[in-house]
This record gives sequence, C-alpha cells and structure tokens, in this order.
Amino acid sequence: MSKGALAALLLIIFVAGIGAGYALNMIAPVGGSAKGLTGEVKIGVLVDLSGALTTYGEDIKAAYEVAEEDVNAFLEQAGSKWRIKLIYEDTASSPDVALKKFESLLGRGIKIMLGPMMSPQCASLRSSAQSNDVLLISPSATAVTLSIPNDNLFRFCAVDDLQGPAIASTIYSSGIGYVISVFISNEWGVGLNTSVTEKFISLGGKVLKYIPWSPDTIEFSPVVESINSAIQDAKQNGISLDKIGVFIAAYRQILPIFVAASKYPDLSKVRWFGTDGTVMIPELVDPKGHPTETSFAASVKFTSTMYKIPKTRAYEHVKRKVLEKLGREPTIYAYGAYDSVWVVALSLAAVNEYDSMKVKKVLPIVAANYYGATGNILLNKNGDLAKADYSLWRPVKVGGKMKWEEVGVYYCSTDSVEWKEGYKP
Repeated sequence: MSKGALAALLLIIFVAGIGAGYALNMIAPVGGSAKGLTGEVKIGVLVDLSGALTTYGEDIKAAYEVAEEDVNAFLEQAGSKWRIKLIYEDTASSPDVALKKFESLLGRGIKIMLGPMMSPQCASLRSSAQSNDVLLISPSATAVTLSIPNDNLFRFCAVDDLQGPAIASTIYSSGIGYVISVFISNEWGVGLNTSVTEKFISLGGKVLKYIPWSPDTIEFSPVVESINSAIQDAKQNGISLDKIGVFIAAYRQILPIFVAASKYPDLSKVRWFGTDGTVMIPELVDPKGHPTETSFAASVKFTSTMYKIPKTRAYEHVKRKVLEKLGREPTIYAYGAYDSVWVVALSLAAVNEYDSMKVKKVLPIVAANYYGATGNILLNKNGDLAKADYSLWRPVKVGGKMKWEEVGVYYCSTDSVEWKEGYKP
C-alpha cells in the first residue's frame, strides 16, 4: 500500500471511529504523504439556490460549507500542505443553467464537481462529463434512468428504484386500491411514475389515470381539473372516495397545485401522497403565511417519503451547524452532501494528486469504509446507494403547532410499512 493510500485509510478510520472534528491528534499527519497536492484544491459545486429547489439548495450549500470547514480544519491540524476550496455556482433548478455552469467550471480546469441536484440537470451534462473526465457526486438526483454502470456520476442518495416501491407500499397499506398518478414530465418524474405504478399494480392496485405535466407549467388549474375529472369518473363507477389516492411527483409546484385543488370538494376527501420532492416543504406547515396549502395538506393526510439515515454523531454535528447557519434543521439531502465532501477529500489524499479518474476509481472503496452523517455509504455497480429504508413524513398538528412528523417507516428488507402509533390507517 502506498503512503498516500495508507494516510487516506487512517483518515477513514478516524472519521468512522471518532467523527468529524474530534481527536485529530490520534492519527498520523497526511501532509508529508500527499506531496502531489499543495495549495487550494478546487472542487466545483452545482447547487440550486433559486427556482423550484431553493429550500433544498440552501440546506445543501450550508452542509457543504460545514464540511469544507471541517475538512480544512482537519487538514491544517494534520499538517497537510493543501486545502479544499469549494467553488459555488447557482444552477437555478434548470437543466440548461446547470449545463452552462458546468461548462464554466470545466473551463476553469475543475474536473471534480459536487452536484448537480436535479436528475434532469444530471442528464443534461452527463455526456459532457463523460467525454471530459469530470467526476460528479450528486446529493439528490434520484431518477432511475441515471443508474448507468461505470459512468462518472455517483449519487449519495437513495434512487427511485428504491423509492418507488416505498411509495407504492405506503399507498397500498393505507387501504388505497386505486390511484391517480400525477407527475412532472422530466427525467425524474417519468421514472418515478413508472417505479411507483408498476409496484402498486403488482400489489393488486389499479391506476385510474396518468396525468403528466410539462416542467414549464405555471398555471396548474388544468392539471387539477384532470385529477378531479378522474375522481368523478371513479365515483360514477361506484368507487368510494376513501379507496382513491393521488400520487404526485412534484417539487414546490405542490403549493399552487394544493391551492387549485382546494376549490374542488372531492379532492380533499381522497388521500394524497408525495415524494422526496415535497417532503419538509416549510409552507405546508405554515398556517399563517400559507393557510390554504397547510389546511389542504392536513385534510388529505399528505404523506411524503424520504430515505432514512442513522442519527450518527456526525449527523448531529451537521444538524447543529446548519441550524446555526439557517435557523432551521436541514432536509435529508444535506447530510449526504456533507459526506460527499469528506469522501472526495479522502479519495484525493489516497491518490495523491488532482486526477478525477483516479479519484473515481478509489471513491467507492473510500465511501464503503467511511462512516459519517449518513452512516455507511455502500454504492452499487451504478455508483448509487445500494439499499435504503424510507421515512414517511406528514404535516400534522403537534402541541397546537403544525410540523412535519415522521408517521411511519418503509423497510426495504421486508418490503413492508410500519406505521407509528396514532397514525395507522
């Protein structure tokens, strides 16, 4: 084993056993063993600080900042001659903008990038990343279509071939036998619709209607009218409203959709189910600022999924630091973002130079031996998380205040849902 690889292994053991920022004096310095790395090692960051994923983007950026501080503090105390420098670009929740910002970073010689966040963004620049040997590590792109062996995209999040069955099982275990699938017609939404509905049908459920909508949609009244029309047809065919569910794959578009849906009496009498794109949206627990959206979400027991991670010491560290920065707890993708900075830094130390393809080769090994804010990061042949359980979240009133509450868990090993007491269907 080379000195650089040994140093990186010691770093991994440190992170796994102690946690970021603790007992730095317990391991050997890496400065002398990383002669090929000096000064600022620049890593690009493609993050949505505007557009549909702004809230998630703010959380993820804050976590990146915490990780940068932690890694550099460690490198300083370890006697290293190099530091990481994150270069941020706002990708504005747009595939086109993401490609432009990617090209801008590439033009500056940056070939290791964190992000982008959205699946359509990853799809828009994937071929360019391949041809230019650019390594990408996304904290939140979950589309099944991005599961490609040996490409340059790693994803430190659970992808939709895992999330789809979790959503379908949640719907079916709620006593719902019929579903209307409503989804944004992009890389993420189309794939998730397929994953959810195929599993739902295999469980014995029936899809009443598929309602895709364009990513450019601004006015959602026609979409909601289509949902209502499908429900009216179901009623005429003798299907009870309590057996009908609406599955919706959206981002913050869920807000105007709920406003429009509140005008149709029957739409508040069926159950609605969301995804990782709608979980923890603050407006859905804000009765003063967004009374219509909050009221509708509560009336339909709006339940969204998010992959579940262990609450490690590093998890608590990230939560506290981001809370200090933003005044709120981060959404789940922030923790994978934090871990991605550490894993990249450890991989750089292992290869002893700024070579994106050498980093790509060792990164899965480093990740598998690392234990951070999301626990172990075991990647499959496609560079995605190999398995994941899912928490089920819902806006509920607790102690007189609306909040997002975990109401159940989907366990992938048993393909089953366990509802928390008081929230059983």
